[in-house]
Amino acid sequence: MSQPSSGQTFAGVSAQAWCVVLLLWPVALLNYLDRMMVASMRASIRADIPSIANDAQFGLLMSLFMWVYAFLSPVGGFVADRFNRRWTVILSLCVWSVVTWLTGRATTFEQMAWARALMGISEACYIPAALALIADFHPGPTRSRAIGIHISGIYAGQTLGGVGGYIADTSSWRNAFYWFGAIGVVYGIVLLLYLRDAPTAPLDPT
Repeated sequence: MSQPSSGQTFAGVSAQAWCVVLLLWPVALLNYLDRMMVASMRASIRADIPSIANDAQFGLLMSLFMWVYAFLSPVGGFVADRFNRRWTVILSLCVWSVVTWLTGRATTFEQMAWARALMGISEACYIPAALALIADFHPGPTRSRAIGIHISGIYAGQTLGGVGGYIADTSSWRNAFYWFGAIGVVYGIVLLLYLRDAPTAPLDPT
């Protein structure tokens, strides 16, 4: 796979600008798939971890992630503005993928709670950095289109989150976390090789 040159153009911006959107699309999918799988595997997780004693505790696990994510999203925006956006995206993906893998190792309610909180911390950095990076490459009339394509990856991840329930029924709920955690780390290497920051000067949208 070769890196497109900035001289190639498509729809008014460089091919590299669209390559960034395509590279980030699977990350957006994993960002939401990894968080949604837990909901689709409630019965399997509770049967395997007796210390999750009731639905109220399971609901706490779900809300714990969202509260941490909500409170730290502004911090994620600060990080994306203050530091390198490419590295923020890559590190966020790799950290939450490792946490996803570790979630499959949890054996108690407390361990699951820590895993969900850490998931919220690591995932909170991705969306601000990804959208800022897309905006850097798409400063003109293609920006909304590029962001819309990226958002479609988010909804694809939400939809595919139910695959966790299928894996839980046919194999093990733990395997779902192992597999998707490993996929995220491997894709982090792909981003390390091919994802680039925008040039210092904004790309000419015309």
